[in-house]
Amino acid sequence: MKKINLPTLIAISAMSWILVNITHEFFGHAVFGIVSGLTLNAVSTSTAFFNIDWNSIINQHGYTTLRLFLLGGVLMNFVTGVIALLILKFNKSLSSQMHLFLWLFSSFSFIIIVMNFISVTFIGGGDLPQIISTFKNQENLKIIVLIIGFITMIAGYMIIQKNFMPEIKGHRSVLISITLIPVITAIIIQTLSLLKSPFAYLPPSQNHLLASVLVYFHFLFWALIVNIIPLSSKKNSLEKIITEKSIIWITISLIMVVFYIFILGPGIGSFEGHSSLNG
Repeated sequence: MKKINLPTLIAISAMSWILVNITHEFFGHAVFGIVSGLTLNAVSTSTAFFNIDWNSIINQHGYTTLRLFLLGGVLMNFVTGVIALLILKFNKSLSSQMHLFLWLFSSFSFIIIVMNFISVTFIGGGDLPQIISTFKNQENLKIIVLIIGFITMIAGYMIIQKNFMPEIKGHRSVLISITLIPVITAIIIQTLSLLKSPFAYLPPSQNHLLASVLVYFHFLFWALIVNIIPLSSKKNSLEKIITEKSIIWITISLIMVVFYIFILGPGIGSFEGHSSLNG
């Protein structure tokens, strides 16, 4: 059996996480805010910033704009994650690199969705808890969100794994490689992107670097579960997860990593006026 090409696996892992997070912050929060008529001031690897008085917006237009802005991130993760999964399921002519990329992209999207619906809802302070706070009967709505989260967690995991994972008996090292290396890669890249962020050295309650630890925990937990409960299907080929060397993937990924860490990490635009940085 061929061996996994490590540089290509790292490249695909980096691309997967970078695109999932850009989908969340830019195509989700930023674009939904722009579509709602707001002016985007800045975007980074941890936030999209609109320098507006939300109380004024709520008084003029109600909660619709705020709800769309907050929901945009997780909604776009869901839409793009499903699209990636459908391509993975129905396109049988994919290269091993694209096969792995789609699995990691849908898996990372799934992790972010489950984290927001379950962990963040329990803890409070994130996007969905803020949306819940704009409604009456908040406790009932919180229960509904948690139920959706648990259903998504179980069903999503089963569907994603069954459409990717081959029979892995006798190849435990392969499974460890395609879970731990992507997770470690994502953690390193996200951490590096935040080192020059203006939000990295704030008090704990506002510190985006510390907030990322919650994401990292979910990454590691996912890797653990995949290795303990590797749901598989005989229809899937082991060769499809053995990524061969690809200069194209490595080159594109390197460009994206440089952009993500050194340009998007510190932020594109101005965060002047951000409430977390004013005090």
